[in-house]
Amino acid sequence: MEEMKTVISVKNLRKEFGNTEVIKDISFTVQRGEVLGIIGPSGSGKSTMLRCIMQLEKVSGGSVSICGIEMVTDGVYADKKNLHEASLNAGLVFQNFNLFPHFSVLKNISHPQIHVLKKKQEAADDVSRLLLDKMGLADKADAYPCELSGGQQQRVSIARALALKPQVLLFDEPTSALDPELTGEILAVIKGLADEKMTMVVVTHEMSFARDLSDHIIFMDGGVIVEQGSAHDIIENPQQERTKTFLRRFSVPER
Repeated sequence: MEEMKTVISVKNLRKEFGNTEVIKDISFTVQRGEVLGIIGPSGSGKSTMLRCIMQLEKVSGGSVSICGIEMVTDGVYADKKNLHEASLNAGLVFQNFNLFPHFSVLKNISHPQIHVLKKKQEAADDVSRLLLDKMGLADKADAYPCELSGGQQQRVSIARALALKPQVLLFDEPTSALDPELTGEILAVIKGLADEKMTMVVVTHEMSFARDLSDHIIFMDGGVIVEQGSAHDIIENPQQERTKTFLRRFSVPER
């Protein structure tokens, strides 16, 4: 059997804000085609960790590589060329959509392709329309974000991330800004990507979704990994008392 390729490698990652250490010596890997679920209370460092991987925050120490490209080694960043190449391999879907309000839906998806991938307008628009169709939004190309529901806006942001053809998608609480009735449509989109073997890292408070979607789950608290393992083991048979206490707050139906 062909050995799985490591898409993300994080070793001894640390992040400080002033005198506060919000990430403390975190290490994990994500293999091609896997889904890693990350759970934990607010303020545990989950979102900060994703931002470090995406170069939106500068790490204080440790190493990060994406698709074999060393982005940071023992706290020292690579040159601009390698950093750019690493960034092209990963896409981030934010909590609050982060769409340009003055751009149409189509332009929101095409704009990064033109400026990052240097595509021609027509080619970028063709890709954008295909992705909008995949997201069930083919009729919204000329609409503006303010004319869409939260769920529709999040689907546009997922399409925008996919348009750059990343090797891995990172989701930072993709349903936290949505009404409960809109959450299901986004979870269905992410499940569809998992079925296509898209490599993903998903920070979520949806415990049953994390269990059913993820290959592995990390439980974080206080900037450290308290427990990690298979999705089933972490959600249904946690070993650490802190994990058990956290999960008691959620009602996770049996499969």
